[in-house]
Amino acid sequence: MTDFRFGRNVKPDARHAVCWYHPAVLLLAGRDVLSSLNQFRNGDKRESLPLPLTVIDCSQRQPGDGDFWFDFIADTGDGGNATYAVANTALADQLAGDAGQGLPRGELLVFGGDLAYPSASSLEYRYRFTEMFEAALPGQASYNEAGKALVRGQPFTLVALPQNHDWMDSASTFGRYFLRGKNSRALLAAEIPQKQSYFCVRLPQGWWLLGLDFAMQDDIDRDQFEQFMALASPQGLQTERDGQPVVQRILPEDRVILLYPEPIWTTPVAAGVYPGGARRYQLLEGALQSRLAVRLSGDLHHYMRWTSRQDGQLITCGTGGAFCHPTHTRLTTAPVVVRHVTSASAIPASTATIVQVGLDDGRAPDQSQPFSKVDGSEYPPVRTSRRLALGNITALFSAGGSFWQGNRWFAAVLGVLYLISAGFNSWSFGIQLNVVLFAVLCLPLGWEARLEVSPKWPGWSGPVLALGTGMLHVSCQVAAAAAVSDGWRLAATTFPLHQAAYALVFGLGMLLAGALSGALIFGAYLAGMSRLGFLTTNAYSALAVQDYKGFLRFRISADGALHGFFIAIDQVPRAWKMNENPQPVWLPTAQPLRSRVHDQFVIRK
Repeated sequence: MTDFRFGRNVKPDARHAVCWYHPAVLLLAGRDVLSSLNQFRNGDKRESLPLPLTVIDCSQRQPGDGDFWFDFIADTGDGGNATYAVANTALADQLAGDAGQGLPRGELLVFGGDLAYPSASSLEYRYRFTEMFEAALPGQASYNEAGKALVRGQPFTLVALPQNHDWMDSASTFGRYFLRGKNSRALLAAEIPQKQSYFCVRLPQGWWLLGLDFAMQDDIDRDQFEQFMALASPQGLQTERDGQPVVQRILPEDRVILLYPEPIWTTPVAAGVYPGGARRYQLLEGALQSRLAVRLSGDLHHYMRWTSRQDGQLITCGTGGAFCHPTHTRLTTAPVVVRHVTSASAIPASTATIVQVGLDDGRAPDQSQPFSKVDGSEYPPVRTSRRLALGNITALFSAGGSFWQGNRWFAAVLGVLYLISAGFNSWSFGIQLNVVLFAVLCLPLGWEARLEVSPKWPGWSGPVLALGTGMLHVSCQVAAAAAVSDGWRLAATTFPLHQAAYALVFGLGMLLAGALSGALIFGAYLAGMSRLGFLTTNAYSALAVQDYKGFLRFRISADGALHGFFIAIDQVPRAWKMNENPQPVWLPTAQPLRSRVHDQFVIRK
């Protein structure tokens, strides 16, 4: 539950992170997911977007030194401290790199999605995302005569890709900021020429940036597919520039950065692909072939990089402000491979090449080429990630910004279940009812583990692991509930009370003891599963780790090379004060805001 308060007087430390285990947050997020999926069942909103694809041309925007800079930020709007720290760092005019190297602000800012949590709405966007970035604009910002922002004399441009949380309101809020309403002042006073939820940016020196929108369907839609395939074809895509028809084409010697809404390389290499069929994005990769240099994604809230001599780079970078995800789990440490296969058995028959990227399943080793994870690129570091997992034991006792916020209300729900369980114990089939009672709450959480077993294991191993560990969790909760109930009943016989007083004491005792023991068992389950390498998505959501944030800064040099710098913020300030100058609105108090280059790489053209 978000306490919406806006404006300059509501500092980042007053904009608390989402309490993901608060019952109301869980219910509302589940409702929004089901509602959005139901709308997709009746009509894919992407099919109503205007055509042809708008090609955003930045290819001529190179100043005298010949360098073009752009930034990538994903998974932003959670806690105010983290999001504002990232925004403040990314929008600063200059950062310091290694050996005094300057890293100037990008003329192009690419948002990788999940811009506000727990689900998209106009209030959440404003509270967690837009006000944080608007407040972080530098004090010496420059504008042209039309009021548009400039960076080193070049137009400042925004593009954005929606992820699943942005689609929870059918991307309506996302559309208002990035696709429609261009007559009023745009976000950050930037140019936002995007008209589709997917995008294409033509960069200098023959580089291209293509953003794929999966919505909530795990694939691109047909219109999107045909537009991108036309770009990659010898004929090119017939589109418009300044109202005039023009043909845009990705040349054979050009290089492409493919932006995904989720890291497809953390799923089995053949996931969702049926014999004789392929997903559209795999066919698009087959058409791009050697032109594809980088696959980039957010969604998982950490930074990791893989490399291959022939198939480019894989980069996960979702550190824009949301809670951390671990870097030590099976999904993040398993071998990743790429396959180039044909779809000859498709109907109608096709000779098209399909490119599959994902976790190695041990099949077709002669067709599988490995990616190598860059050791030390992980952020947070693997050792830190393992240590953070232990924080789950007490995470469900955390408080939010007010009495009605905080994960402690999930602990309160567990207390209520313990009280109900005590009532079931007097029935002849009470144990069975208690198992069902706790299974309804505990099993859905552990069900994620079925997707995290090695693709080389038998198909039944995933469900067995999820059910086995889940039922162990349920058994611990049932046993603890019975022990607490028996303990209070024993105490009642030792200290005889009036019936009404006994009922009151017993009820309060069960609620308090149930909240305490139930939350500790639940937290121990999260900690244990995470230490074993499972629950990559859910295990850390209760921790609300504010630190270990950052973003990617890219440079295209005059020789056509792409230079990547991951800017890390190890520790986010916890307190802020009003700035004497209008911008940026807030400055850190005792704890300074520092950043550093954690990882860097170069891709030669």
